[in-house]
Amino acid sequence: MIPYAAIGIGIAVIFGVWAFIVADTVKERVVIAGIPIVVFLIRLVFPGPAGQLVFLIGWMLYGLGCIVYLRYSGLEIR
Repeated sequence: MIPYAAIGIGIAVIFGVWAFIVADTVKERVVIAGIPIVVFLIRLVFPGPAGQLVFLIGWMLYGLGCIVYLRYSGLEIR
């Protein structure tokens, strides 16, 4: 069985690190680094299947947000 959830989280983390490196201001870096912490805490606040689902959706939205940020920062992601 292929762990698709882990692959998605890994890709989101890679894009998050890339966006953190590209970020120009401290405020941008705080937001980029703070969102994964909030997403992780959601799983602790809502244990069970619903919390796991929100956790995975949060990571996917974080990854998409980092891709959008990188695109608007002038990097071409293909």
